[in-house]
Amino acid sequence: MADLATLQRRFYELVTSGAAVVEPDLFTGPPRLGVYADMYLARLHDTLADDYPKLRTALGDEVFHDLVVDYVAVHPPRSFTLRDAGTSLAAYLTTRSDLPPWAADLAALERARIEVFDGHDAVALGRNDVARVAPEAFPDLRLAWVPASVLVTLAWTVDELWDELETDAPVTAPRAAARLVLVWRRDQRIFHRTLDDDEADLAALVTARATFAELSARLVERDATAPEERAVELLVRWLDAEALAARATSQSCG
Repeated sequence: MADLATLQRRFYELVTSGAAVVEPDLFTGPPRLGVYADMYLARLHDTLADDYPKLRTALGDEVFHDLVVDYVAVHPPRSFTLRDAGTSLAAYLTTRSDLPPWAADLAALERARIEVFDGHDAVALGRNDVARVAPEAFPDLRLAWVPASVLVTLAWTVDELWDELETDAPVTAPRAAARLVLVWRRDQRIFHRTLDDDEADLAALVTARATFAELSARLVERDATAPEERAVELLVRWLDAEALAARATSQSCG
């Protein structure tokens, strides 16, 4: 008879491998480990289906089910929470040449929405806050994204696919196109938006808590038409979206 540690380790291996074959003299009684193995996989499948609904729809139920089986075998859960079960899914999809090349990007976008939902709360910068900044201090207005936000770099137009699936619009196959998507939380709702080219160029500066003057200077470098006006236009866009954090502003604000 095997010792308890051996039994526990082998029980875990049998259940998580999906084989659930009872070895002679290791376990006694009816061979019912298959029930545990089936439930283990079913629970993970349901979790990943909830976390990646657009990916599941885009790939189809059968393909998604087989993907989960393969993924779990390579990346079994290591965390105490099922929230982390899909953290490696996007990276894993980049290794699968038999699946659409855009699948990894779609998974990355959906994962970003999960991460943002659990991000830290913060007071958003508003128009009234900016209006209180003295004119001479405005160039030093420091900007940063709210903590519950992330920038997602895409190589395929899966942002358009996500919208089509969300609105039940006719689905078109994603095409190869570089883009940057801002994902953020406002109250308890998650939003994402594909950034304009010049806006995407400024996004990294906002991540680094740049000043309004630095944003304007970057637009000048890009030979933008009316760079200061464009900087103001983007600032208003971010303010209205509640995507900027109030605590990153200059002390002259307020």
